[in-house]
Amino acid sequence: MVDILLMDDDEDFTSVLDEALKNAGHKTTIARSASEALELIRLERFDLLIADLIVFKDKKSVPDGGISLISRLRGPTNRNLEPWARTMPIIAISGAIHNFGMTNILKVAQSLGADIALGKPTDTEDLLHAINTLTKHARKSPADQA
Repeated sequence: MVDILLMDDDEDFTSVLDEALKNAGHKTTIARSASEALELIRLERFDLLIADLIVFKDKKSVPDGGISLISRLRGPTNRNLEPWARTMPIIAISGAIHNFGMTNILKVAQSLGADIALGKPTDTEDLLHAINTLTKHARKSPADQA
């Protein structure tokens, strides 16, 4: 079991992804913004972060999405976070790659520190493979789960 923090503002997509991850045996916690994700990270330890790069509020893009979150986790201002949070594997996802002028957003996410970047909608098998690749050493033993 991998303990995953899923940060995405799209409730329909998140619901489907949450169910797929749980069916694969993972535990998921959902955040709707970078700010909410950071609060959860301060309260609980996660094995992996899946972050939507752009979030919307009232149909407008806001600066509280995955780009901001990745920058905070990997950037120089992360000193107030636990060491595990600064090195937690990150999978960036975005549907913005389908919009004119946004085709490089996944490369931007990786340049900021995302380990893997995938287009959205994301193929479940590709996502599960990415999770397995990034967390093969983070698997919890039965004693850790008690």
